[in-house]
Amino acid sequence: MARHFSKIFKILVPLILGIVIIYFLYRKTDFNELWSYIKKTNWGILAFSLIFGLSGNVIRGLRWDLLIKPLGYHPKVSHLIYAVLGNYAVNFAIPRAGEIWRCGVIAKKEKIPFAKLIGTLLIDRLFDMIMVILFIIAAFTFNVKVFYKNRDQFNLPESLTSPYFYLGIVVVIVLCIAVLVFFKENRIIKKIWNFFQTMWQDMLLVWKMKEKTRFIFYSFGIWISYFLYFYVTFYAFGFTTHLGIAAGLFVFTLGSVSMGIPSNGGLGPWQAAVVFGLCAFMVNIEQAKAFATVVFAVQSIWMVLCGLFGIAMLSIKEGNNRPVKIVN
Repeated sequence: MARHFSKIFKILVPLILGIVIIYFLYRKTDFNELWSYIKKTNWGILAFSLIFGLSGNVIRGLRWDLLIKPLGYHPKVSHLIYAVLGNYAVNFAIPRAGEIWRCGVIAKKEKIPFAKLIGTLLIDRLFDMIMVILFIIAAFTFNVKVFYKNRDQFNLPESLTSPYFYLGIVVVIVLCIAVLVFFKENRIIKKIWNFFQTMWQDMLLVWKMKEKTRFIFYSFGIWISYFLYFYVTFYAFGFTTHLGIAAGLFVFTLGSVSMGIPSNGGLGPWQAAVVFGLCAFMVNIEQAKAFATVVFAVQSIWMVLCGLFGIAMLSIKEGNNRPVKIVN
């Protein structure tokens, strides 16, 4: 009973969270005005943007292959790509379940121990986190002057334009480091240190791999594809075509960070983050909602279709029966 309750809880809570956010985001929306903006969408440009979403996930499959090979296994790259595509379709049904599903399906199909695949997944997510941090730094760097110069015109909270806000962030970081250093024997602090040590060891594994240059290239390729997947959609709407790459970086980064909140494919948190980001660049709130509504709907349908295709291909393709070479 407890196990069933836990499964229901994991499914319902993210869905309810997303619906609640959507409700509060759209409750005062003038839907006639919203529809008037949606009707003017350039659907051809939106369709073109989908190519970059697919290419990013294909590259992710190629990068996963680089993480598995040092373990002594040689799965079919096509299987890995199909599993990555299916990953995102599963996440729409059950948040965070897609990663476990893709490891499980490859473990079964390619006869690779599940635990080893989970290890590669952790490295995969670690480098995703590093790339998101790089995007955050880039978004801040390219926009700080713009925000400061136009701080009275941007629809940003006053706290974000105050130097004390950023001074506070520095103080919090220094305090966190001090706690980690001076309370190393605390049980919770030990777990945090173990987490960072595991991260460091994973990074060393990547650094020692023979194809680390290609791994880094793939890592940038994934996230540049994701950025273009989002940024190209600016040209599908008349009210965002004037926004440059700096604005695109800012809004894209907000959307990427919001995906850390468990919800069905980003439903709720993603729209809220994108609407906030666009409003910061003086886009009308109804226009921002129209953008978030259309882009989320189109890209979600695309991801689910690609995912279902990947799942179907995995179900009909034969497993890899080639002999496994174990590397000492």
